[in-house]
Amino acid sequence: MDHDPITNIESLGWNDLVLLKRKFSASIREVTQKIIVIDNNKLPRVNQEIHEQKIGLNGSVVESRKNRLSTQSANSDLLALSEKIHQSKNFLGMMQGRLPQEKEESLMHIAKFNESLINGGKYSSAREKDQILSLVKDATMKIDALKAFRTIKEQLQQLEYQCEDSKKSIRTLDDEYYTLQNEISLCKSKIKNLFDSKHEIIAERADLLLKYNGISIQLDKINAQLDIIAGERRRQKQDNFRAVYNVNISEAKDSAKKKLQSGSKLTLEELRLLYDENED
Repeated sequence: MDHDPITNIESLGWNDLVLLKRKFSASIREVTQKIIVIDNNKLPRVNQEIHEQKIGLNGSVVESRKNRLSTQSANSDLLALSEKIHQSKNFLGMMQGRLPQEKEESLMHIAKFNESLINGGKYSSAREKDQILSLVKDATMKIDALKAFRTIKEQLQQLEYQCEDSKKSIRTLDDEYYTLQNEISLCKSKIKNLFDSKHEIIAERADLLLKYNGISIQLDKINAQLDIIAGERRRQKQDNFRAVYNVNISEAKDSAKKKLQSGSKLTLEELRLLYDENED
């Protein structure tokens, strides 16, 4: 068509209108199908993806919070261990200069030997006994000091092992935290992109609805014009039918008159025509 079908639709003939209706009907089916695809496929799919990403995001956020709590607890434990290590080192440093020069084995031998003297009564006087008891006590004290020093040193070693394990755990927790933060950032980015896609789909649907409404308006105008033309055709056909009917009736009356004048026998229909004419 050379003219706008909306503004010049009255100038189109029946065939052109039918072709135009077919064109717009095909267009409205195409638009309807696109809207159905959006409603049944595109929007549900993007909504489901947003839902899944939000679940993943919430899970990562929860894990991240747990990770921070675990890190805080591990840092507290590490601080406590560091304080114990500091105290142990201070104690060992203080004890280092006070430790006996003798070996523990020698001190144990001295203590046992002098105890055997006491137990065997191998002393000549009370004074000698006191001297032997003093040697036992001195050796025992030195042995206890060496044992205490060794015990604290072993405990320090264990504390240092625990400290290293705690530091490794904290580093592992930090690595997990950064991994979780990357996952959170990625989820947020995906959700943003999905919402952008959703907005584009919604905008596309709105445009399709506008197009659908525009085509519907054009189809209504075409159908209205087709109804007008069809009405005009019916009226014209009825007028033509009446004209032909009137001509036929007139000819039949003339024929009946001629037969009557000639004395020929008339049919019942011919008599009715002549009677109706006399009544008129």
